[in-house]
Amino acid sequence: MPIPLCYKSLNDKNLTKIKEVLNSGGIIIYPTETLWAIGCKASLEKSVNKIYNIKKRSDSSPIISLISSYDQIPKYVNKIKFDPKSYSKEFSNPPTIIYPNCKNKLSHLSNINNEIAFRVTPIDFLKSIIDKIGSPLCSTSANISGQLPTKKFESINNTILNSVDLILNFEFNLSGKPSTIIKIDPLGEVQYIRK
Repeated sequence: MPIPLCYKSLNDKNLTKIKEVLNSGGIIIYPTETLWAIGCKASLEKSVNKIYNIKKRSDSSPIISLISSYDQIPKYVNKIKFDPKSYSKEFSNPPTIIYPNCKNKLSHLSNINNEIAFRVTPIDFLKSIIDKIGSPLCSTSANISGQLPTKKFESINNTILNSVDLILNFEFNLSGKPSTIIKIDPLGEVQYIRK
C-alpha cells in the first residue's frame, strides 16, 4: 500500500483533498477531543467494513459517528421524544448518544436493535470535514481491537498507520478520556452506559 498522505493543518486545498479521499471510500486517522481515531465517510458501507478489518473488530460492535450539529440527527434517526441539544448542555464535552430508530441510509452502522450512536464534535476542523462530505464521519479509536486506545500519535500501531489513505496529524490537546455514553429509548428516557 502506498504511504498515506499526511496533513498537519487544514486549508481549502487540503479540505478538498480530504473530501476526495473520503468520498472515494478512503480511510483516515485524525485526532478527536478524546483519543486518536480512525474513520471514514459513514454513509459508505464498504469503507465502514474496511475499518472493521483494519481494527480486527467484530462487526457486532457498532462504530459511532461524528456529526457537526444536533440539527443533523433527523436525517439519520426517525422521530424521537428527546431533545439532545438541550440535554447535552449539562456536559463539558458532548456525550455520545445512542438513538433508537435508525433510518435505512445508515442501517449498516446500527446494532441489532436498530440503534445508532452519534456525537457532535466540538472540533471546528472536523465540523468542516463533516459538512464538506455531507455525511457523518465514522469515529473509532485508532487501535487494534483489544489493545489500549491512545492519545499519542506516536503510539498508534504501525498496522493501523499503514492501512489508511490519509493522516490528519494536527496538533491537538486530546483528553485521553473516552466520552460519556448515554442511550435514549423510544419513549425518550435516558440511560447512562458510560459516565
